[in-house]
Amino acid sequence: MMTSDTVLYRPSVQEGLAAEEALLEAVCRGESHLECLAWSPHDRALVMPRRHARLEGFDEARSRLEGQGWPVLFRATGGTPVPQGPMVVNLALVVRCEVRSSAAHLEWGYHRLGDPWCDWLASLGVAEADLGEVAGAYCDGRFNVRIAGRKLVGTAQRWRRVKGSRDMALLVHGAMQVDGEPSMLVEVVNAFQEVVDDPQRFQPDAHITLRQAVPELELEEALSDLMTRLRLAS
Repeated sequence: MMTSDTVLYRPSVQEGLAAEEALLEAVCRGESHLECLAWSPHDRALVMPRRHARLEGFDEARSRLEGQGWPVLFRATGGTPVPQGPMVVNLALVVRCEVRSSAAHLEWGYHRLGDPWCDWLASLGVAEADLGEVAGAYCDGRFNVRIAGRKLVGTAQRWRRVKGSRDMALLVHGAMQVDGEPSMLVEVVNAFQEVVDDPQRFQPDAHITLRQAVPELELEEALSDLMTRLRLAS
């Protein structure tokens, strides 16, 4: 359960996705202008866009992965399958934006999350944090948070209209592998790709974990600082 003094919410994957949706709904209803949530699931799942269910071989892939302890769940954003588990920390930021302002476009949304994230990494002593693509990374995009060219955080966003207003609500999300080896998650995604006969394969060395970059990190204390930076950024 999330309490007022909890930095990191630890729900199931399904509950974490629902919590993000609830924050977006609160801003869409006009009840809030900004919300921020950090969560790390206590279970595991491979999360993907619903369109993947139409792929030939999907049912076999889902059955095989569920047998290995990786049930398949769906999300509202695009991209390729992304593993979720206790080694992953998710940050969701929901912001109300005025239409026709500098905020009302996709690139602004990614920088609104990614720039404070890079600044946070710099404060932890990480010298080479930036935003960009990473060849060989799963769910790659132009606004990954990278360390020395390797993917640390995958990002995605959604936009919805605020009810009774021309304003828009932005949900921008980052998923960061904190612990374990990148290969353990890459292998799960590649297993799905193989069964659905998608030739694209992903490479472990395209990814990096937070512990690899900052071994002595006190996670919840550091996350509190990151969330403060996300709330206060303009």
